[in-house]
Formats: sequence, structure tokens, C-alpha cells
Amino acid sequence: MDVHFVNHIESKKKDIQFARVDSDVIDRLIQKEERLESTLPKSEQEDMRDVFTSLTPADAGYFNVSYESMGEHAQPMVVTQSEFMRRMKDMSAISGGRGMDFYGIMPDSFNLVVNTDHHLVKKLIAEKENDLGEQLKGINDNLRPVSAELTALDDKIKDKKEEEIEQSQKDKRAELEKKEEEIYKSKKELLETYAATNQLARQLVDLALLSNNMLKGEDLNKFIKRSVEMIK
Repeated sequence: MDVHFVNHIESKKKDIQFARVDSDVIDRLIQKEERLESTLPKSEQEDMRDVFTSLTPADAGYFNVSYESMGEHAQPMVVTQSEFMRRMKDMSAISGGRGMDFYGIMPDSFNLVVNTDHHLVKKLIAEKENDLGEQLKGINDNLRPVSAELTALDDKIKDKKEEEIEQSQKDKRAELEKKEEEIYKSKKELLETYAATNQLARQLVDLALLSNNMLKGEDLNKFIKRSVEMIK
């Protein structure tokens, strides 16, 4: 339907709202009062976010990974695209650059929604912990005191203007920020290297992309070949 016509109807009928079927997971297309949040710990969410985003196609746009409790019989992963952003980009294309250029030049963004109730997602998380648990623990043990010291320093100088902060404190802050960034980088590289060799992780992400018609060319050929190998 024409995006301007849809907006017109919604403005006239306050109790009506349109949404494309791939703009969100099925259970949230029709808003409900109760919504089950994922029980996956935040630390695990952050680790798996690096695993999943490294497997998404860089030329397709930006992928935000989120976690939902969708039930064990729902899909393990779903790719959705914001209804608001898609409408804005559609209106930018129709308007021919009359005040909507900002949305037109923005890269596409998608949500990769991970169903933490699905047994394959649970299996993948368990495999990651079994294979990388000790290495990740070592990295986190190194990160924890650095982050704590940086937080304490930020709290100490938070009420000061930049010119009031002592040079020694500025130097210390820069040193801690650099060290924290390096530790995060090493952790990200470890998880991305692991993801590149994990067939289950790649297969789950590719299935979500395929269901959204986003798996093409060589990536599609690799998916088909991998699927045959995994069912031998």
C-alpha cells in the first residue's frame, strides 16, 4: 500500500496501526500487555552479539542483535526491519529529495532477533562456553579491574570542567580507556574467530537471512553446500 495513504488512514483512525509482517516478530506485531523477556545473562548476550554480528552480510546494512523469549517451537532467529525507518525511506524515495534526504541516504538497518528458548540457540551458547569459557574468563578477569578503576576516576572528576581536571588525571583516564579498548578488542576478535569456524552459528544466521530473501550469490551456494554436509 502507498505509504502516504497508510499514514493518512492512521491519522484519521487513532485505533488503527499498520505494520508489515516482517517488521517485528509475530508475537509483537499485535501488542500485548504481557511480554516475556529473555533470561539470558547480559554477559552472554554481549558475547553472542559479537558472534552473530560477525556473520551478517556487511553490504546489507547494520544489524542490531536482540534477544527474545519466543517459545521453543518458534524460529531460532528472525530478521526484522523497523516499520518506522522503512516508511521514512519509502517517503524519501517518493518525495524526490524534498526534505527527506536524511532518511534516504541512511544505510538499511535490521534487527536479528534471537530466540533464547530454542534448543539450537541453547546448544550454541553451551558450545561457546565449553570451547571459550576459560579464555573469556581470563579476558574478563583482566578487564574487570581496569573498568573499575576507570569508573572510579570518572566519578571523581565528573563534576569538574575539562580545564579543572589535573593533567595527571587526564593522562590516567586516557591510559585506562586505551587499555580497556584493547581488552575489548581482543575479546571481540576471539569471538569473531570462533564464529567463523562454527557451522551451527553460521547456519542459524543464514537461515534467518534466507527467510528474509537476504541470502544470495556465493553465500547462498555456501549455505546449500553446508546444509548437505550437516545432514550427511
